[in-house]
Amino acid sequence: MKINLTSKQQEIVNHTDGALLVEAGPGSGKTMVLVERIKKLLLIQKRCKILALTFSNLAAEEMKSRLHGDKTIEDYIDNVNFGTIHSFCLDLVQKRRNLIGLNNDLILFENIVDRQAALGDVFQNNAELFCLLNEQINPGNFLTEYLNKISDCKKKFISPEICEYDYPFSIIYDEYNQYLRRQNVIDFDDILFYAYRILTENPGVVKLYTSLYKYICVDEAQDLNFAQYEVIKALCGNDYKNIMFVGDENQSIYGFNGSDSKFMSQNFIKDFTPTIFSLNENFRSSKEIVKYANQIKESDNTSNYFYDGELEIFSFMDELKEADFITRRINELFKYGHEDIKENLDYNDFAIIARNKYIFKEIELSFQKNNIPFFYKKVISGIDNESDYMKIFELSMRMLINPKDIIHFRELCKLLEIIAIDNDSYNNGLDLLKQILSGSNGKYRKILDALSVLDTENFEFSNSLKLLNDFESDSIYMSDEEKYLIYGDIKQWENHWKKYIAQVKREYRNLISFRNNISLGKTQDISSDKGIALLTAHMSKGLQFEVVFIIGLTEGTFPDYRALNSQERMEQETNNMYVAVTRAKRLCYLTYSKKKQMPWGGIKEQEKSRFIQNTKLKNVMV
Repeated sequence: MKINLTSKQQEIVNHTDGALLVEAGPGSGKTMVLVERIKKLLLIQKRCKILALTFSNLAAEEMKSRLHGDKTIEDYIDNVNFGTIHSFCLDLVQKRRNLIGLNNDLILFENIVDRQAALGDVFQNNAELFCLLNEQINPGNFLTEYLNKISDCKKKFISPEICEYDYPFSIIYDEYNQYLRRQNVIDFDDILFYAYRILTENPGVVKLYTSLYKYICVDEAQDLNFAQYEVIKALCGNDYKNIMFVGDENQSIYGFNGSDSKFMSQNFIKDFTPTIFSLNENFRSSKEIVKYANQIKESDNTSNYFYDGELEIFSFMDELKEADFITRRINELFKYGHEDIKENLDYNDFAIIARNKYIFKEIELSFQKNNIPFFYKKVISGIDNESDYMKIFELSMRMLINPKDIIHFRELCKLLEIIAIDNDSYNNGLDLLKQILSGSNGKYRKILDALSVLDTENFEFSNSLKLLNDFESDSIYMSDEEKYLIYGDIKQWENHWKKYIAQVKREYRNLISFRNNISLGKTQDISSDKGIALLTAHMSKGLQFEVVFIIGLTEGTFPDYRALNSQERMEQETNNMYVAVTRAKRLCYLTYSKKKQMPWGGIKEQEKSRFIQNTKLKNVMV
């Protein structure tokens, strides 16, 4: 299908060599332009390889699917490597780990609970630190505080030797790193830190990658933090210039995670002197929505549509009335449609956006009462097993991969209700698992069979799943409820495996790769959510809907109370509001309640948000 491009979009697509910065507003077709440029490069230079980096698996999948729909380039699809920055860097670290002294078979700890347990062991193993931990009223919060400090250092590429935090932080930081390395484990921050070390300490590796990839494209570049930008810069070396950044400063909303749009708008320009293009024509939203968004951020975007759409403010006495109105309005639109929307509306055409998740309480109750389907966007990575049986399988699989994993070994022993044995004496994970699983009246025989199948050179997880599906022969003591949960968990594993084999060629598949892809969220099902989306402002990024309700628009709620006395944080809140509004294509309703029921009792009077003060929008009191 031929895609019609504007003259400016076509100019970007035609750009071949040299650095390129595309400043692209919401709805300006930035993903389309990025994909079309990749197509053009593949057709012009059929043997060239391209690295396309973005920030979410969803965005990577979307770009990949757009390419796969074009038959003119189907022979060259494999020349494009789509992925998140973390997934690319993890692959780099796994392949080049020996260059910085890392062991084989590195496993990713994606869970905060696992990292807390690791740091807890560091304190337990050091008498001086143990006393410090015991003095704390809430050890869990204390450990989280130190983990945040460690994460902050790693994101700035500060090693324990040069960190400036007061004693005993450097000792704790160093001991934590050593603890992870003894178990062949890395955390998320290690991925970028180790990738940066490999690239900056080994010029030959940089030369290899710049020879391999003739072009690098970075989507959502306004969300880069220091570590991510420095890794990309290191990857390019001194002479590489065929790099493209695409982003929008006004949609920079991850400041809490260290991101800063200046890496795109200032550092990139200084370091790469790119050709700069600006896309400010909105092909998504109606005129009223774009006009209001421009007032929020003082931008100059223009709507490509001739109709006004609908943008109104509604106020209510309390949150219950706010939820009732939204439910009624959705039912009316669902039943009768709207003159500015040609097609019949489906529930998936609606989104409710709030600053924080707790704001959805009354909406959720109202939807449940009126049988309106809804969902919260998934943010988890990993596997969320509901049955103990499959939790035991997953923990056993971790031990099969890495017998040195003390954290998950303890968790496994706790589930099995046995005393933890000395796992250091076992170099083979399967021998260890046979020792601890075989003495449970045969209840875990199928798990052992499934693990034995995995412990082979010819890795094929589906063979393991076939054995697990026969789990009922393991025990006559399982209740129907437990069996139901196990079947559901096995189905979940089947879905993860299907996604994995669709992404990874057979010759590169192995158990460690499968486990790490799960940890990175690459095997999550991103297409199964049905109903009205309930989204925080941060989770709405990159999505679009015919109808959007932005709720809870009061001072201290949206904008968040933590931003009221901080200019930097208020800038992030303004960006959040800009992102939320521009998710709407046709209709956008801004709502707030004048009174709020507090969880501990009592009613609090509320002031409407600064984002809807002093506007010419129609304000209706319901």
